[in-house]
This record gives sequence, C-alpha cells and structure tokens, in this order.
Amino acid sequence: MITEEDIRLDQKVRAAWMYYIAGQNQSEIAAQLGTSRPVVQRLIAAAKEEGIVSIGLNHPVAGCLNYAQMLKEKYDLIECNIVPAFTSDITLDSVSFGCYQLMEKYLRADNDKVIGIGSGLTLKKTIRRIDFDSPNARCVALISAMDAEGKCNYYDDVPLLLASKIQANYYQWPAPRYAQTSLEHQMWCSNRLFNNVLSVAYDADVIFVGIGALSQESPIFRDGFITPAQLETLTLQGAVGEILGRFIDANGEVVESDINNLITSYDIRRSRCPRIAAACGEDKRSTIFAALKGKWVNGLVTDEHTARWLLTR
Repeated sequence: MITEEDIRLDQKVRAAWMYYIAGQNQSEIAAQLGTSRPVVQRLIAAAKEEGIVSIGLNHPVAGCLNYAQMLKEKYDLIECNIVPAFTSDITLDSVSFGCYQLMEKYLRADNDKVIGIGSGLTLKKTIRRIDFDSPNARCVALISAMDAEGKCNYYDDVPLLLASKIQANYYQWPAPRYAQTSLEHQMWCSNRLFNNVLSVAYDADVIFVGIGALSQESPIFRDGFITPAQLETLTLQGAVGEILGRFIDANGEVVESDINNLITSYDIRRSRCPRIAAACGEDKRSTIFAALKGKWVNGLVTDEHTARWLLTR
C-alpha cells in the first residue's frame, strides 16, 4: 500500500531527477509535477539534505522501483531498471542514464570481461555518459552497421565508442548486416575471421542491445537496410520489430522470411549471460514485449509508462 510518505519521496526523487539528470529548470519541473516553483525548490533541497542526491542520484523513484521488481518477477529477469517518463526526448535521456547505471555495475571492475554490444541511439547516448575505464575488457560488436555496398549507418561507431571510452580491446563484426544470397551468407559466416569474432561474442559476460520497431520511421528502414517491399512483406508476415537485425513476431519467434535467412548478426539467445535491452517509447512496446516473451533478453531498462504497459500483458 502506498503511503503519503511514499508519495512525498516519489515527488522528491522525480524533482531531483528532472533537475539533475534531465536538465530542466524549476519552472518546467513545476509544470510537469502540477505544483509551484517554491515547492519544487523545497523538494530538490530536501533530496540533497536526505542524501538522495550526491554526484548522482542514489535512490530510484519509488513507483519505478516497484515496477522493476514486478517486471523481474513476471518475466524472470536478472536485471530491471525503470526510469521516470517525461517528454519523449527527456525519457530517452532517462533511459540512457538507467542503462548507464547497469553498464557501470558490470563494466567498472578491473577484471577480465567480454562485453557484447549492439547499436542504436539509446546505446550511443548511454555510452557518452561513461566516465570510467575498464582496460581489461574486450568489446565485441554483435551486428554489422555495413550494408551490402559497404556503406555504414550513423550508429556504426557504438561498439568502437564504448571500447574507446573504457580503453578496451575491440572486435568489429566482419560481415555486412545482410548477405545478398544464401551462397554469399555461407561464405561470410564460414570464414576463419568471422568465426573467431563469433567465438568472442559467445564468451560475452554481459550483453547490451537496443530494440527496434518496424515502420517507415524505424532506423533499419530509414538507413536503407531493408527496402519498402521488404518492410511491407515483413509486416504482412507478422513482424513487429527487430533485435540485432532479426525480425520477430508478437510471440518473439523469428519470422519465416528470406531476409532473416541472410542476417549475419549474433543470435543472443545462444548466450546465458545477462542480456540487457535498453528501449523506450510507445512504438517499441510490442517489440519489447515480444523480446521478453521470446527470451531474447533477461534484462531491461525502460520507462515507467512502458513498464506499466508490460505489467498488463
């Protein structure tokens, strides 16, 4: 049962989060919380006095903490970090901060480790927050950002950015994202270099990936990895989104499609380590749900609205 004290704590942490993490001013915070600027001032001051705020935030929003625990139990998750939801841009920043918290947990130690990493804007924003080294780590890209002609998309540097940030060794995925024929796919996936990187990916101690929706606004379509005809066909075949370039249906099953037979990326279901997805937004909810149902991931960072939605499925 939620008490008045819980509600008060929730308001303090929300105000502090918006002020210190989202970078909003007190008037903007007051408008979103439905209160006055002096009240927001007092909430932020109280959060500092009570040790909720130091260099970072040391306390999750009360409601988000409850959602995280319920999602862990419902979907058998190893990790779950639920963050406050505001406007779409600020929510994305919140999710990137929540993902950073888990990256810090797994990456900061000096022990040898292998980190599998996907691509996408959420992960890129997360990695930009990193302010520590992990020189004994190895980073391995789990998907190629290169198309059939050799052109790379805007997020092709996510694994390299992570390796550079933590001063780790880096393994690039040595193939285009999709082969053009079955014979070409066999050629790419059977060579020595490919299998060497594949073995590094298989040894990953932790994996971080994004989750993609499927529409004309999706990066995988806008960046030219799939054609309008393929988008239409995948939609008719029941695809709701993709994980590392593999298109899945509402049950988390790989869609029977030619393009899924030509993907070269790592299938993260082969790994038993923590496989953490960071994603948010209404357009990605069905894909997040499918990824959980299909056991693609066992860790999740998302916003509180998506968490509530997932708890009703």
